[in-house]
Amino acid sequence: MAEDRDIKIYVGRQSREQSDFQRISEDIDRNRRNGNSEKAKALGIRLAKIRPDCKKLDLHCEKMQASELYCIRVLLTFTAEYTVRRKIEQEALADAVSSSMYDYLKTEERGYYDNISDGSAFTFYLLALKKDGDTARNIGEQFAQRCGINNEEYSDMGANFFIKAQELFSKIIDETEFINE
Repeated sequence: MAEDRDIKIYVGRQSREQSDFQRISEDIDRNRRNGNSEKAKALGIRLAKIRPDCKKLDLHCEKMQASELYCIRVLLTFTAEYTVRRKIEQEALADAVSSSMYDYLKTEERGYYDNISDGSAFTFYLLALKKDGDTARNIGEQFAQRCGINNEEYSDMGANFFIKAQELFSKIIDETEFINE
């Protein structure tokens, strides 16, 4: 019969899920304590409020039809999410900004939110990001197709909207000055 001292008990490392959960929990707590959570919430609301007629974007879309303005709005929302994910390295913080943006849209612009919330509004833009070549050009082509006017002028316009929106959103994110600790 084996003695107890011959029995080895394996104590495994924490599972990956537990480690990830603990890291995320610590990130959320740290961001709450240092004020980043409140900044993220305010940033999300600020991004959600950007519309095609925003003077800072200078899109010159005053004479466009309502359906085209809607397509621009969808592109702006997509670009806000895209820019948040590219500019904010902390996943928990990026998630907080995105959640705040969509929460604002859900409560303040319910019809618009309902139209984009099923995910299909962004599907073609997501596919354009994966396509080889110039990202803005690919996004512009999808914009033209979403407008139902598949020509070079609308492709160029969509690419320009994407570039201008990304610049504005990047600037707004940089102005937020999250604390890195």
